[in-house]
Amino acid sequence: MNKGIVYILFIVFSTEISRARIFTDAKGRQVDAELVAHAGEKVVILRRGKKFAVPISMFSEADRTYVRAWINENPDKIDLDYKFRFFADVETKRSTMQRDGAAVDDKVKFNDNLYEFIVYNNGETEVIDVSVRYEIYVADFVVMKGDSYAKMAYGYSKTEKLEVIAGEESVKSIPVKGRFDLKRDFSTEFYIDRDGGVTDEAAQDKVIGAIIRVYKGDKMLAEYKDGQDDKRFQRMSWKDKAPGKQER
Repeated sequence: MNKGIVYILFIVFSTEISRARIFTDAKGRQVDAELVAHAGEKVVILRRGKKFAVPISMFSEADRTYVRAWINENPDKIDLDYKFRFFADVETKRSTMQRDGAAVDDKVKFNDNLYEFIVYNNGETEVIDVSVRYEIYVADFVVMKGDSYAKMAYGYSKTEKLEVIAGEESVKSIPVKGRFDLKRDFSTEFYIDRDGGVTDEAAQDKVIGAIIRVYKGDKMLAEYKDGQDDKRFQRMSWKDKAPGKQER
């Protein structure tokens, strides 16, 4: 046999061996297996071609140290069998707030909005150290920048811009069958024109919907879409906006 081929086979064989380990459990029983993934306080081992989810607490003290070191060295080897369920809802309450000053008196007012998100852990393992990110999409008709809204009083047609309200929260733990609640307050505007003594709601910002994601580091574990305006929401996609209120 060619020496080069023998060398390659030796490398492959050695690599396969290095992946396996004789693990010992807390009762002294041993098993020959390979670590392939991790999820919360469990790891997934491969033994004789089959995968098993095993609590880290079942290993011996020495092996627990080894397992946690392996997890730190392999942050991307996440068990994607996490199971999430989502709930999202937005409530809008018309406010009596208005801008001061004659130019906008009784013309620009505000709606108070509250978007509520709930992430349920329907899996069989605790979810640890994840981040929940969201983007709320608003059809912005009453553009405040540069007093653009004031032009509507002189017959200018309204134009729509997309406003993205983004945020992120770190979550230390979502226990099995547990939940994580997140709420975001934001305001939208509506413009009232009283030409000729007739009140006309000339323009109103509209909440299109939201997308919520769960991340482990840079890896997305799950995504949920909540459309309030289905026709517009069909065109929405994740904008990858940094937390904060941004316009696009």
